[in-house]
Amino acid sequence: MFAQDIMNTDITTISADSSVHQAIDLMVAKDISGLPVIDNDGNLCGLLTEGDLMRRIEFGGGRLAGNSDNASLVDFDDYIRSRSWRVSDVMSASVISVAPDAPAAAIAELMFQHKVKRVPVVSDKRLLGIVSRVDLLKAIVAAPKERTASGDDALARAIRARLQGDLGLETDAIKVSVQDSRAILEGTVSSELERRAIRVLVENVKGVNGFIDKLNLT
Repeated sequence: MFAQDIMNTDITTISADSSVHQAIDLMVAKDISGLPVIDNDGNLCGLLTEGDLMRRIEFGGGRLAGNSDNASLVDFDDYIRSRSWRVSDVMSASVISVAPDAPAAAIAELMFQHKVKRVPVVSDKRLLGIVSRVDLLKAIVAAPKERTASGDDALARAIRARLQGDLGLETDAIKVSVQDSRAILEGTVSSELERRAIRVLVENVKGVNGFIDKLNLT
């Protein structure tokens, strides 16, 4: 599954020349926490989020440190962001974005690494859509289970193959049988965590309609 498959294309944007007041009105009206910012050529040039607005002077942010006559004590960037009414001054210009063919797993990793809630999908600087954390969660719910051949014997073979391929477990230590689509696993495992991983694996094999756990801890 790729960015183009899960992105939201119904996007509310704002121009870089707009005022912060206009941006806030849009965010409140649409009940959204961020706005992609578009330049005069229609290209994505930034992202304005609720986090960017938390340093506003109205909230007590952007205060001068010590004597305002001493420029070395002033954070000029913070001063601009907390006082300017131009979106271009307040937005985050460095935007983490992805291409339409970016895999969903790579997008999730990007969000985790950069601690962001949404990632714009861009092609040739043009904004195509937005992938949010909610979009990724929807993709997880919609993802089909592993496809396998039908029949108890085929299900048992699929489980054995997955035990070795996914978890690196030797199948001679775990006996796998399937009766009426219910998987029965017997043998020994080294930890409770290993037992849980096996359960998750079995539950994700399409066609399995039950799991009987006869595994013992060593």
